[in-house]
Amino acid sequence: MPNNDGPVVALSMQIKESLEREVGGLRKEIHEFREEMTTRSDNQSARLDRQAGLIQTGQRWTSRQTTWSERVDKALEKKDEQIANLIRRLTKLEGRSKRAS
Repeated sequence: MPNNDGPVVALSMQIKESLEREVGGLRKEIHEFREEMTTRSDNQSARLDRQAGLIQTGQRWTSRQTTWSERVDKALEKKDEQIANLIRRLTKLEGRSKRAS
């Protein structure tokens, strides 16, 4: 009986080689995809770091502005009291000088 394994072996070898090419292509695609995702992640990380820096700068500026504003408000309140006291004293003095006349 003749051995007909030759075509089966050849077909098996062709399938094996085809699968190896496909697996090699998939490996390349996966590697490229991973590289692309790494690049995107690095870019996103850099953007987030810049945004965090801007937010921190804004918070510090806002905090300084709030402190300055509170200090100015207290100083203005003190000046308003001084002006009100001067007006009362002036009104009192004018009232005395009118009565004395």
